[in-house]
Amino acid sequence: MGLFGSRVSIGLDLGSHTLKAVEVVPSGGGFKVTHLAAAPTPAGAVADGAAASADVLGAAIRNLMIAAGIKGTRVVTALGGEAVIVRELKLPEMPPAELEQAVAYEAERYLPYGVREVSRDFQVLGKAVEEGQVEILLVAARKEVVSRQLAALQTIGLSAGVLDVAPFSMLRSVGRRNGQAEGTIVYIDLGAESSDIIIMEGDRLRLARNISNGGNAVTKAIAEALSLEFPAAQTLKEEKAQLLLEGQQPDDPTLVQVHTAILPVINSIFTEVRRSLDYYQTRSRGQAVAKVVLTGGTAKLKNLGPFLSEELGLPVEIGNPFTTFRADAFPPEYLNDVGPTMAVAVGLALRGE
Repeated sequence: MGLFGSRVSIGLDLGSHTLKAVEVVPSGGGFKVTHLAAAPTPAGAVADGAAASADVLGAAIRNLMIAAGIKGTRVVTALGGEAVIVRELKLPEMPPAELEQAVAYEAERYLPYGVREVSRDFQVLGKAVEEGQVEILLVAARKEVVSRQLAALQTIGLSAGVLDVAPFSMLRSVGRRNGQAEGTIVYIDLGAESSDIIIMEGDRLRLARNISNGGNAVTKAIAEALSLEFPAAQTLKEEKAQLLLEGQQPDDPTLVQVHTAILPVINSIFTEVRRSLDYYQTRSRGQAVAKVVLTGGTAKLKNLGPFLSEELGLPVEIGNPFTTFRADAFPPEYLNDVGPTMAVAVGLALRGE
């Protein structure tokens, strides 16, 4: 996991809706969370998965670090959403030096801009089904986007030891532990602007997708249906919104209105989940899916887990990193509440440097 001795490690998840900071330290052969905090993201400070206004975002990060009681200056942060491109490639087996050149050549075919404009990295996932080929995971982001992300940190004296990819950080904090074989697991990180769908077959990545739909679309649907301003709709979503399961008939008519408003958005998101599952099964003829794990702010929507379980015919869990990593300084009720939203931040802190 890249942690280093007894030093602390700090993860910063810079979401378009919420900023999250987490500090972890090694403890008893594992890790424990010593500090954490979350705060609203200033309007326009983060867009499309990356920093949009370095000065505004930097000031907000400084306040977040103070609120969390975090004093370190070296952090791990991530890009997400449209800011990062993830592609799976298949290439013939070859020596590492030749593979680097081959990936650079292949990247030209998959990136919407020139190779010289991007920062990129790749990892060999393992041998492909086809004889003599390997599967490669390519990750790329425009250098200009990376510079903006780092500039927001530099304005307040922070530096980034690692710039990670948000959905992979989420896996680090809520993925399987101790090598236990659970079959294929689908992870869905429901962000504000967009959502990530990750399919893992054991420890092998089988699919990574980003879809341009998330919690903001749910809030917008409530706002339009009930003639509310966006902030009021956001508050209503967080305090009262729920999906109604078969047979539920609440006395409060507002709950019925909210359910009716958000149902098309939820169905749209999970239509993409079904498509991803179909693609996985068709392409890899893989194992049966064991379960679905939800993270992100929208994962806290009441009844979302049971609703999705009924729709997909699969067990659905809400991912919470604090069921694995201790955070003794905080009340259990608080950790249960914020857990799904902190998955990326905890994963970033676990990355170390």
